[in-house]
Amino acid sequence: MKKHFYQRRLTMFCCCIALLFINGCNKDHGNVLEEEKRMEDNNFGLLINGGKQGIDISETLYGLFFEDINFAADGGLYAEKVINRSFEFEESLAEGGHLHGYEAVNNAELRICSEDVLNDNNPNYLELKTESENSGVRNKGFLEGMSLVKGEEYRFSVYVKSDSYKGKIQINLEDRNHNCIGSGYIEEVKSSWSKREIILKAEETVEKGSLSIVIEEAGTIDMDMISLFPVNTYKNRKNGLRADMVKLLEELQPSFIRFPGGCIVEGNPLDNAYCWKDTVGDVAQRKQNENLWIGTKDYPYYQTYGIGFFEYFLLCEDLGAKAVPIVNCGMSCQARADGQTNTLAALSELDHYIQDALDLVEFCRGDASTTWGSVRINMGHIQPFEIEYLGIGNEQWGEEYFKRYEKFVQVFREKYPDIKLITSSGPLSSGDLFDYAWSKIDSHKDDTIKYADLVDEHYYNEPEWFLKNTTRYDDYDRKGTEVFLGEYAAKSNTLKAAIAEAAYMTALERNSDVVKMAAYAPLFGNTLSSQWKPDMIWFNNSKVFGSVNYYVQKMFANNTGDYLLESSLMDVKGEGATGKIGVGTWKTAAVFDDMKVIDNETGKVLYENDFSTKASNFEGSSQGFYEVIDDEDGNKVYAQTNASYPTNDAIMGSASYVGDTNWSNYTYTVRAKKLSGSEGFLIPFAVKDQKNFYHWNIGGWNNTRSVVEEALGGTKNIVSDIRNVTIQTDRWYEIKVVVNQDTITCYLDGKEMHVIKVPEVFPVYQTVSKEEKTGDIIVKLVNIQEEESKITIRLENCNITEDASVEVLANENPEVENSLKNPENVIPTIRKIKITENYEYVAPANSVSIFRIETLN
Repeated sequence: MKKHFYQRRLTMFCCCIALLFINGCNKDHGNVLEEEKRMEDNNFGLLINGGKQGIDISETLYGLFFEDINFAADGGLYAEKVINRSFEFEESLAEGGHLHGYEAVNNAELRICSEDVLNDNNPNYLELKTESENSGVRNKGFLEGMSLVKGEEYRFSVYVKSDSYKGKIQINLEDRNHNCIGSGYIEEVKSSWSKREIILKAEETVEKGSLSIVIEEAGTIDMDMISLFPVNTYKNRKNGLRADMVKLLEELQPSFIRFPGGCIVEGNPLDNAYCWKDTVGDVAQRKQNENLWIGTKDYPYYQTYGIGFFEYFLLCEDLGAKAVPIVNCGMSCQARADGQTNTLAALSELDHYIQDALDLVEFCRGDASTTWGSVRINMGHIQPFEIEYLGIGNEQWGEEYFKRYEKFVQVFREKYPDIKLITSSGPLSSGDLFDYAWSKIDSHKDDTIKYADLVDEHYYNEPEWFLKNTTRYDDYDRKGTEVFLGEYAAKSNTLKAAIAEAAYMTALERNSDVVKMAAYAPLFGNTLSSQWKPDMIWFNNSKVFGSVNYYVQKMFANNTGDYLLESSLMDVKGEGATGKIGVGTWKTAAVFDDMKVIDNETGKVLYENDFSTKASNFEGSSQGFYEVIDDEDGNKVYAQTNASYPTNDAIMGSASYVGDTNWSNYTYTVRAKKLSGSEGFLIPFAVKDQKNFYHWNIGGWNNTRSVVEEALGGTKNIVSDIRNVTIQTDRWYEIKVVVNQDTITCYLDGKEMHVIKVPEVFPVYQTVSKEEKTGDIIVKLVNIQEEESKITIRLENCNITEDASVEVLANENPEVENSLKNPENVIPTIRKIKITENYEYVAPANSVSIFRIETLN
């Protein structure tokens, strides 16, 4: 294989020399050599051995996580167009309170009543009273209004009663100027509550329409549960879902759907935790809840529970996805719990939450003789719903969580031993909470009763983190508890982020014996009002489009394969820790001296400064003030003398750094002395910029700890063990950091303190699998570089035909995104190709390429 590359390189070199000879002293010859060098640096080989089968790829690897955040349910996937349909909004959260979203038409009097109610879960209704003709009430719809399409039909329904009114009630679809574009009538109103329903047809297309209900004569009527749905919902179901949004979900071919959260499972506090029992049965009797994500008074955020557990299990059936329901474990959202009451149910009260979980299984599996099975059957689903998994809590952590989780384990292993239980590792990818969770779980691996079937890991990190952590699962215990990556994203909807996720997903496939399930999160984001970004799919009241990240997920999910084939990249060199060095502090005054950087291979001094002259070429973090001063012994030192810095949350602290971003494989030494303040030293190294660096935090956490932290894209994480250290005032410390290709070693006064494994970032990532049904070999290639790469794909023992296809997602600009104005700015393209056993492919810059290669078997 390498001989092939060397021969090709020799040929290219000879051609380059000939070109220079022909051109003589052409002024551009330097550019030719530079281009030739760049092309050589980006020549790689992918060797595939079809005769060696690797691990099976999990059948449930790629799925979805749906949480009611960013108006994803009400105002989103749920096709209901009427906001506040049951008049349960409150003044504290919604402008106008119970009448939020409504306005009077022609001076009608609107009053909220709570006597003779529709049901106990729906305690408010509207009394409409008028002394004139053609007066009524208007609903503006969610966010920017109601989207109505010419020629489409809409199902209007309302509960209505009146003791005196005998005239007609006119129902109008309206454009943004309140002109009627479709209407119908209700007649013969009864004195007791009755549900009335008519079909309306829109005569025009409008994006910001409304609905009005007008009584033709003077009188009084009562109304509740005012509703408007398109007839054309997904599968034309009443109380249905937006067909255009579900279509994008169908195209992902999800293997599972995790629901309903997310933080809304936990509540804030427990009073508004998600209760699945409130979400089933007649929609008019479902008990509305405040959404934990709140929204604003202009755009208040409630949960009507129109999309409840019944609709969720139906969607799973429709998409052929396994259900992964999450239940409350007797804890509210811990991230929001500080200082609140009613955040933690006592262990003695936990039976209520366990019973709720047991009843959910009965709702899915029970027959007509059971309480909750009969609820499902009465809703029209006679056959059981499939339920195989159950998540206990969302992002809970710590001792209190595991006390509660273990109670669920005891009951479920006896009652439903076939249910796979999912436990939590907390909200972060590393750190104390994460380590505690895994140590707790690992301590039970030899239990007679299985402690957990899957561990739910969540993390939202910068794209750089995903590139540097593609080996994360390589060292996980193959006999330990399997992983459910329940929430992850690279914090951006740019192509750069999507490419980083694609590189990481090749590692998920490579470690599919450990990582059994993975879901990008969040799923939906409303373009007008979102509480969290990025999101996989964006929408407004009339449109929906996939982010670049969506298309990466779709490409991988549609081309998974059944098992891996042996494959390896040749001539690919990774990059470890590289960059500048420096000094720094946090709320501490200190001086530094004798900075020196030595190349570990050659012994060459790359940098040296004893500050006998001024400090030149230093860059600063904009926090702190550095200058050369005389120490008490008259020696020149580099000083940051203000212990009040930094004055904000600058992740770099008060730092000053110098050098070359390409420095690698070096030893950095410096002397440091604390003058005053609350902590010790921050010693930067491998600095790319103020968002990407390492630093050794010596005496952090109020002068108690020593750790090494890494910042990637502006987010900082601890990457070392934690040592106990206290830095004394007015004492010199000898600091040494040895940076090698694969390790970083830190010494304090000659004592080894930390050894950190350095993850490498590669220019190209790959995985190769085979699909048994078609016989196709599926090759995934991710080029993270901002320049194209030439990759020779060599297929051995593959028995291929000449026919193949390649699907490519690429753009020269890594910061490009899809948007409402340009929803297909970056989407995949597919083309047919002819392929040989030695096929040269040019992977575009910033690209994901997926080959499907046909075989004879």
